[in-house]
Amino acid sequence: MAPPQQSILITGCTTGSAGHALALEFAAQGMRVFATARSIKSLAGLEEKGIEVLALDVTSLESIAALKAEIQTRTKGKLDILFNNAGMMYEAPAIEADPKRVRQMFDANVFGVFDMVSAFTPLLLAAVSDPSRPPTIINTASVLAKVPYPFSAGYNATKAAIASYSDTLRLELAPLGIKVVTLYMGVVSTGISSPDGIRFDPNSIYADVEAGVKKRSKDHQDSGMKAERFAQEVVAEVLKKKRGPGQGEYVWKGANATLVWLLSMIGGRKVFDASSEKEIGLDEKTKRSIAEKGRALV
Repeated sequence: MAPPQQSILITGCTTGSAGHALALEFAAQGMRVFATARSIKSLAGLEEKGIEVLALDVTSLESIAALKAEIQTRTKGKLDILFNNAGMMYEAPAIEADPKRVRQMFDANVFGVFDMVSAFTPLLLAAVSDPSRPPTIINTASVLAKVPYPFSAGYNATKAAIASYSDTLRLELAPLGIKVVTLYMGVVSTGISSPDGIRFDPNSIYADVEAGVKKRSKDHQDSGMKAERFAQEVVAEVLKKKRGPGQGEYVWKGANATLVWLLSMIGGRKVFDASSEKEIGLDEKTKRSIAEKGRALV
């Protein structure tokens, strides 16, 4: 007898995003997919593929509770996979960043994940039956949890927080029969980071490097792994059937992800410094200019 169809809830499935591609790929592999975004209108093209679309604001406890009630009704109280993918990115100098925008990013990228896990763990517990197919939580971190990516300190910090949270959650939920996977996402061509959204203050002491940061963003969009390929690789890894104990709990996918993993294993903490600075044109001349502007503030 074939095993029953598994269900998966994916957050952050806006058209053009990695979540959108993931929803399509999980559905293509025969899963019952619940795809969410703040606006149903942004989930175009999913319903026609048999995917169930629902509204969700991960920063709202009321929205999470409403979604949980709806999923409980549709699945009779069970969920096999929770994929926390929703997030936002804000790039700015660390000491000049807008505190309100940084807090909004932490709400979406970190606290939204905490709240989703707390809300949906009972549904995952109800799905515990076959040890070879444990209910699973997948949390999307980033290679930027390992790389000092200048002028993205807030975003980097959110992803480092998720990596640490997810690793700890892995140990706490293991006795309950729930698996936790940390996805270290490399560069993927999506709309999360756009040069158009990068605007330093006109009086920023880092004004000389703003063009370099915008160029980095554009280069990553141009050279990043296509969302469809990323989704195929992630889904294949997540649904892989034969594993040894503890395998598959850390997934590195996306452009440069494997390289970052390797260098983070064998290199020191500063192994990425030179390449990170070079990528945005943070050379010695630019550093001197920044230093002069900084001294002028004293």
